[in-house]
Amino acid sequence: MVVFVSSNQKEFQELRDNLQLLLEGDDFLRRTMIKVELVERRGGERIRGDITQALRNTSIYVGLFGNKYSKPTIGEYLEARRRCLPLLIFDMVRRGRRDPRVRDFLQDQVTEEDDCRLETLHFQPSKVVDAAYAIAQVIANRIADLVQQNIDIRKTVVPQ
Repeated sequence: MVVFVSSNQKEFQELRDNLQLLLEGDDFLRRTMIKVELVERRGGERIRGDITQALRNTSIYVGLFGNKYSKPTIGEYLEARRRCLPLLIFDMVRRGRRDPRVRDFLQDQVTEEDDCRLETLHFQPSKVVDAAYAIAQVIANRIADLVQQNIDIRKTVVPQ
């Protein structure tokens, strides 16, 4: 299961790192079940192509939206939606001034779409581990939903 984590990199770097450790560190029968994609770290001239390739291989898109507007993050969200990926969007409510384009994007693009799950988290940088656990739990619940949908489809296609 590949989870693509998208955000303004500088705004949530520590949270992204904790989320990756938490999700990739969880195993089942000594097998890693989840891989987290943090493509922005790769940098370089090929970053756009790397992001597109990572989204092709992704099972779930996770968007973290805080106070800072990020055109690349919006682009990743739109590409994930175009690919019909399951979308988990986190409105990371923070102290300080929020760029109005973030609010407008969440209202116009995300809340209007009924297949998108928008979670609101009150984020305090001092509690980054708590936020990572909360996000990981939502991801785990979504994975369980996907597994159940797969089982239901199989039962319909191949009745017992």
